[in-house]
Amino acid sequence: MKNSLVVLLSFIMSISFSQGIQKRQITEAQIDAVFSQWDTPDKPGIAVGILNNGKIVHNKGYGLANLEHQVPINPQTRFHIGDIAKEFTVYALLLLEQRGQVSLDDDIRKYVPALASMPHAISIQQLIHHTSGLNNIEVSKALAGWRSDDVFTKEQAYAMILNQANTLPKSVSIQSHSDAGFMILEDLITIISKIAYRDFVSKEIFEPLGMVNSVFDTNGTVIPNKAQGYFAHNDNFVSSMLSPSQTITSDLYTTVGDMCLWAKELSDPKIGTKQMVEKFDSLSIVNNKEVDQTNTALYTGGHRFWNFRGAKKLYHVEVASGYASKLIRYPDYDLAIIIMGNDGAYNGYAGTGASALYIEDFLDTRSERITKIASKKLSKKELTAFEGDYWDIDNHNSRKIQIVNDTLRYSRGPQNESALVPLTNNTFKMVTGAEVIVSFDSKAIPKTMSVNVGDDTFQLISYNTNANWSRDLSSFTGNYYATALNTSYSFSIDKGNLILKHPRIGSVQLSPRITNVFTGDQRHFSSLEFQRNTNGSIKGFKLSTAGVADIWFQKQSLANESLVKTK
Repeated sequence: MKNSLVVLLSFIMSISFSQGIQKRQITEAQIDAVFSQWDTPDKPGIAVGILNNGKIVHNKGYGLANLEHQVPINPQTRFHIGDIAKEFTVYALLLLEQRGQVSLDDDIRKYVPALASMPHAISIQQLIHHTSGLNNIEVSKALAGWRSDDVFTKEQAYAMILNQANTLPKSVSIQSHSDAGFMILEDLITIISKIAYRDFVSKEIFEPLGMVNSVFDTNGTVIPNKAQGYFAHNDNFVSSMLSPSQTITSDLYTTVGDMCLWAKELSDPKIGTKQMVEKFDSLSIVNNKEVDQTNTALYTGGHRFWNFRGAKKLYHVEVASGYASKLIRYPDYDLAIIIMGNDGAYNGYAGTGASALYIEDFLDTRSERITKIASKKLSKKELTAFEGDYWDIDNHNSRKIQIVNDTLRYSRGPQNESALVPLTNNTFKMVTGAEVIVSFDSKAIPKTMSVNVGDDTFQLISYNTNANWSRDLSSFTGNYYATALNTSYSFSIDKGNLILKHPRIGSVQLSPRITNVFTGDQRHFSSLEFQRNTNGSIKGFKLSTAGVADIWFQKQSLANESLVKTK
């Protein structure tokens, strides 16, 4: 009798638990409401796919795939997904590793003849995790004066990588996105598998998963049912011009239905194994250690983590060339949301909203409540001591601290501010979704600001654009040559501003930041850090920006200025 009672209680508890984790039954009307802003007959839109408990429960288009021909978006509409396609590159390598054909710890020089002369080892693992130290090829090209429509061959790409190799760090302690790494990985897959990268991915991933609508763009391939990318312009839209890369194959067009099948593989592997997926969904390795699982932490497969109100959310985002895509997965809830759009604007927030419909009952609602922070009262005079412009030394960007309506605010740019609530005389909590603490040292010269996000700390230094060092710009003028890019820049003064000029880039106006550091008004010219000889004269500068670190430009003497190489 006692045993029967135990069995009965266990049965009741199992039923209760099953009912407790049962996700809601969501209607099509509820999902349509989330995406209603794109459901228009005269604008670009989005396609949405939802995978729930291993089944595609929603696959629908909203808006137009082509404005000129009034073609609506439907489940068969193909979109360019950009960097999200790199997930297939990583999975292909995991397949090869599972078959014993490669180890992710292998030195890439073992497989790629073009890199045999690299001065130090770089592992496959480092390329996957973006810790190789390799500069981003597309950014390097732009800085050297190459334009998007120029023919830039793979041979030239490898030559540029080798040209920069001697200046690369032997060990990298940070992650920096590098498409050069994935160009190498694609070639490595071709070399190991003995078939072209695109054919390997199509044969080994797309075909067995039934992803029949996924196709690579190779040299302008005609792709049926392709959505045209657009950008908003005034009250209308203009067509984007997508220039396929000559160096990276992963120009992939696919549908939300196909990406649902991909998400299903990652929840219930068919061609891989659970161990492979665990590795794909494991945190990235930096300095032989897994990175901390904080919001935006990078994973092996190139996707990121976010603690969405207590739920583990893995996501991958791409917004480029008039297209915008987001893949969201909730491994603990067997739920995935895929969004692809063609209006050139980020749309991922709607995917998060749609996913909340399914798991709302299990989400932590505390973050939605207005909670009182135990704050310290500071006068406006005390807050004024922290105001000013600050320069982020490592990330090469500016932040402004200012008082608005008696509240200190942290500004990243127009309409992108967060309030700072004082905890002590010089420490503040940022009112944002993440745990961010901002500390000031107003007595330092110049005064400084530290921003702590989880285990990461960012150091910023205040600056004055009218500082004494920046009033005499003549010492910065002249010609500078970069061996790593095989190009040169000239600097002159125009209307009191330092101007960088290049025959193919044009003019870049530079603004002073901290001592001997300028930032430009064009993309990729984030930080130019000039260095001086012992006599105080300028000897050159280091150019750093997203994807590129410390490209050295040597100042040319009058004697050899005529020999300066230009592209």
